Amino acid sequence: MGAVARDHCGEVLATMACQGRDVAAAEIVEACSIRRAMQWAQELNLGSVIIETDCASIVTALSENVVLNSDLGNVLSDCKLLMSSFLHCQIKHVRRTGNAVAHELAKRALQAEGDEFFRNAIPDYLAPFVTRDKLSM
Repeated sequence: MGAVARDHCGEVLATMACQGRDVAAAEIVEACSIRRAMQWAQELNLGSVIIETDCASIVTALSENVVLNSDLGNVLSDCKLLMSSFLHCQIKHVRRTGNAVAHELAKRALQAEGDEFFRNAIPDYLAPFVTRDKLSM
């Protein structure tokens, strides 16, 4: 899974590439990524966050007051609890073309031997993806 912390101007503050557990359902993977991104935002002491995902069904599920009795429902419940811990937390749908950095970090996590965290600097391999995301904003 990959996550990017940006400031209000879209500048990258930090990045994360973490190996996830083996899960078959794409929605569960995306929900787990959102949960981990919010946990990471707490670790960075961010009071306000906007979480972007290219999975519209997860955005909808997190905005509704529906309880699902399933693995996905459990992860979504965790996400909703985490959302309430921020001064402001918005889950926003973006097209994959506007989420290139996170997508590249997720691909990188699959090949890495461990988790990667960068703060106040971005790895060179991400520079073209940062530019692409900024152009799509």
